[in-house]
Amino acid sequence: MDTGFSPVETGVIAINPQYYLGRKTPCPDCGGSQWIVGRVVAECAHCDTPLPLAASQHRAWLTLSLAPLPLTSSL
Repeated sequence: MDTGFSPVETGVIAINPQYYLGRKTPCPDCGGSQWIVGRVVAECAHCDTPLPLAASQHRAWLTLSLAPLPLTSSL
């Protein structure tokens, strides 16, 4: 059933708990506030409960680019 309200509009984060950088986020399981933050999830340091990072805060790990072709001189 769609209520038409999003968590952003209502200010309710408990529907889909996520970890937001720079915001005090209590653990939904144990209430702890210390987190080990990775690239995609943050884990509670007390009970190891994982929370996904908010969608806009995923950390880039590695950017691959093609190496330039070597210059050849024609004699």
